[in-house]
Amino acid sequence: MIRLTTRVRFAAFSFIILLALASSLAAMMTHKATAPPPFKITAIKAKLFFENTGTFSEDILTQPDLALWNTIIGEGSAGSPSNSTLVLVEVSGQYNPNEAAPNRKVEFTATATKKIALKRLDDIRIGKDGKYYAAFWLYDTGCESVKLSARIVGQSQPSAMTKTIPFKCGE
Repeated sequence: MIRLTTRVRFAAFSFIILLALASSLAAMMTHKATAPPPFKITAIKAKLFFENTGTFSEDILTQPDLALWNTIIGEGSAGSPSNSTLVLVEVSGQYNPNEAAPNRKVEFTATATKKIALKRLDDIRIGKDGKYYAAFWLYDTGCESVKLSARIVGQSQPSAMTKTIPFKCGE
């Protein structure tokens, strides 16, 4: 009789262990199957860098009547010479402190006169406020229109944005 009780206890204990393992495995599978919420490009900003003062303009992409004519010598709306531009790509998403190595990245391309001026890939590390800003420096700007393209790679839901800086030069 004692042997039967020991066997029954062992069987019951084994059954409980198997149930616990099965529920843990199911929870892990459910957790892994849930895709992280997508990141989204929410803005592209461009700021002229003024060499004479070491300062930046306001975002030139939000000013519809801005005249970017002969910016390299400070003409038009620039007000001061500028030969380079800082571009900021704003990404919004859910902060995840456990994301050690980001697999989602910002792919940025700047094209002037059908020629790639800059192409970069930048890791996205969303801050606690749900934002990340990828910064890209463009040299020799001010005479040719520059097409700015940004997209997020490494996630199933696409997010992309394109803007153009309408620089022009002439006499």
